[in-house]
Amino acid sequence: MPKPREEISGTVLNDEIYIVGGSADANKITDYVDVYDPKTDQWKSVTSLPEPRDHIGLSSYNGTIYAVGGFDVKDRPSNELLVYNPQTKKWSYGAAMPTSRGALVAEFIDGILYAVGGVDASHNVVSTVEAYDPRTNKWSTKTSMPSPRHHLTSEVVDGKPYVIGGRLLGNGIPRPIAEALSNLNDNEMYDPEHDSWKILPPMPSKRSGLTSASINSTIYVFGGQSINGTFSNNERYDTAAIVWSSEVSMPTSRLGLVVVTADDKIYVIGGKLGNDKVTGVNEIFLPATTAR
Repeated sequence: MPKPREEISGTVLNDEIYIVGGSADANKITDYVDVYDPKTDQWKSVTSLPEPRDHIGLSSYNGTIYAVGGFDVKDRPSNELLVYNPQTKKWSYGAAMPTSRGALVAEFIDGILYAVGGVDASHNVVSTVEAYDPRTNKWSTKTSMPSPRHHLTSEVVDGKPYVIGGRLLGNGIPRPIAEALSNLNDNEMYDPEHDSWKILPPMPSKRSGLTSASINSTIYVFGGQSINGTFSNNERYDTAAIVWSSEVSMPTSRLGLVVVTADDKIYVIGGKLGNDKVTGVNEIFLPATTAR
């Protein structure tokens, strides 16, 4: 990645990987938007965010990118919804999310954007779930997640988001070791049709600042923050068998990274290293079913 950074957000749009926002070295929050083409192994920059932000909830739907919440340069969580149109190369504003939050996750399911968890304006860790309908430009409140947490990750399998890991402490005071000690391994699945949650077998390791990707019915969970710095863990959850297992660890241990799946390859991008330096490293994980 041409501009190394952590606490980034990523999504696929038109067969390209968009990496949005994040923090550079010295915790400098950025407005960068970089785009990676897996076919050519080339990067380019596109229109920046209207303002710098990290820890954003990001997802794409119907040819458009939706970026919700995140922290601004004063470490304040936002409730803004930013919408990027790749045809006009412009950002616009959607209806504001009811609750200002950062370090949340966001996923589209059947045309509805679900924003889950995070840290609110009082730096309380929340279990809030709010849903946005692009057709009406309106938000609604859904059943809260069983376990409040932030710096979590999520993946959608068969129309249901699996929300994994995260931590408990808020971000009001920098406490890296204490925050790592509050890491969670919770694994909870949301059913949008019934607006209900189900508690599932926990992840083998307790991690926050992690990321995940899914291929078919399998979820892979990468990296994160540990007491000693970072995780290189790659743990696999089979949603059909309801079983966890360990996979080949990442070559570069890091937190605040992002992964995106394209053509059954998992691109593991950016993050912060154990020495507190950010990286632009881009590594590809080939699951056993696609390895050559």
